[in-house]
Amino acid sequence: MRETLAAVAACVLVLTGSLPAAASDAVPEAFVASEVRIEPRSTVDIGGRHYRGVIEIGGYPAGLAVVEETTLDAYLLGIREVPFSWEEEALAAQAVAARTYLAWTLQRGRSSNGRRYDYDICATSACQVYAGIGGVEGAYGDRWRAAVERTAGEILLYRGRPAMAVYSSTSGGRTRAAVDVFGTDVPYLQAVDSPDEPSPFVEWRFGLDLDQMTALLDEADLLHGELQEIRTRVTPDGEGPWIVEIVTDAGTEEIGTWELRGKLNRAARKVLADVLPAERPDGRRYPQTVMSPSYTISTEYVLEWLPDEGWFEATPRFVFEGRGWGHLVGMSQYGAQAMATRGADYRQILAHYYGGLLPQDARASLPSTVRVGLAIGEEEVSVVPRGPVRVVVDGEELVADELGPWTFRADPAGILVIPPAGLGLPPDLSGGVVVMGPEGPEGVRVRLRAGAEVATTVTTVDGTVELAGWEVTAPGIVEIPWTRIEQVQGAGAGPVLVEIRSRSPRGADRELVVVVPDGE
Repeated sequence: MRETLAAVAACVLVLTGSLPAAASDAVPEAFVASEVRIEPRSTVDIGGRHYRGVIEIGGYPAGLAVVEETTLDAYLLGIREVPFSWEEEALAAQAVAARTYLAWTLQRGRSSNGRRYDYDICATSACQVYAGIGGVEGAYGDRWRAAVERTAGEILLYRGRPAMAVYSSTSGGRTRAAVDVFGTDVPYLQAVDSPDEPSPFVEWRFGLDLDQMTALLDEADLLHGELQEIRTRVTPDGEGPWIVEIVTDAGTEEIGTWELRGKLNRAARKVLADVLPAERPDGRRYPQTVMSPSYTISTEYVLEWLPDEGWFEATPRFVFEGRGWGHLVGMSQYGAQAMATRGADYRQILAHYYGGLLPQDARASLPSTVRVGLAIGEEEVSVVPRGPVRVVVDGEELVADELGPWTFRADPAGILVIPPAGLGLPPDLSGGVVVMGPEGPEGVRVRLRAGAEVATTVTTVDGTVELAGWEVTAPGIVEIPWTRIEQVQGAGAGPVLVEIRSRSPRGADRELVVVVPDGE
């Protein structure tokens, strides 16, 4: 082996097999379209997340809309609402709640955005958090997969229809009745105790001075005079929302805590971003300014001695004291974990939070596919295939098997489509070189003409080792660092043969590069 490698030392060999003719020598750099459909054979990456379904991108005045059409099971596997390391019964309860919430959403009908952008359910906490299938590919993902499979087809029904199975992170010890938060009485969404939640948001507290509170209320359009006092009326369960009274010299403004929460959270991002969300006792910030509808705002006074005047001045401070995170209606996710830790099964957990409702097999009434709104109003979206994709533009097939990355940008005429370099061409490899540095080889570099799967092997005096298996690689420069090559047994002890191979549905190629360390 040493003699063979030495014979080709300092040479770069290129061996190319028989390749099919290119579909077209004219590769469009960019063009404008109204709608693009990407059908993957395996998965695609968008914003670092992996998706298995068909991706549709549409151009609208507000920007790009990205929608995934996927199977029901794939959608549920992509729910990322609780840590997958939680107790099995808590995960099973979450799986049933998520499936039920989806069924209820579909029964209710699409939102205004859903109708406008052609999707059934959004992918954010405004609906339920969906992040593609990457989660089940990682740590503890098998536990979530098992929970989804174990409860297959099960949802909560009320009078034969999917229940409104809303849920939130932490109740702070007691959930809220739907009528007290949403204004609608739902028999199975009543307040229940939820003790021992292992959450950092069971209780929260922060204060604002007069100038800060004034700025916040003014931005929220809730201040109509000089602020004097804020107080809160706490109502019993089922008797309406908690009410905040904002007292000024012009009168008193009343508003429910849930409505006020939304207004203050939006206002805080504009006028008090350096202060809010407030710091937690551990020095980290809370995830939101006002975290739930279960809070009070009270007015305290701080006495400050003014030596020049010879008296104390009472300065108001407005103190927020609350519990929980989310709307607090229905199942508390941390409460479910607490119940599971104490030995409750998922049916008992669901019955506790949803007025005695128990999961039932309703798979016959569930959809086979779901359209998920992944993003709305985007300026630019990149889609990176992990395997071949079929791309359809405005109803016409553009390519049947493509491996390179696609970029889409919002355009006044719709979508500016930027295809991968080498669209429709074989994945030729060329220009293999050894990159030399002051202390010796730094790596091997080749150019890949079109998107392809690429694999690398290294041959030394001790034999051949696979350095990297087949991975989808974007067209352009491909570099193999010398630090990786050196890890192969025998590398550095003599000439090293690096073989880079490429393959795609349009052909294959390979490039051989010999690296001779100094002194050989």
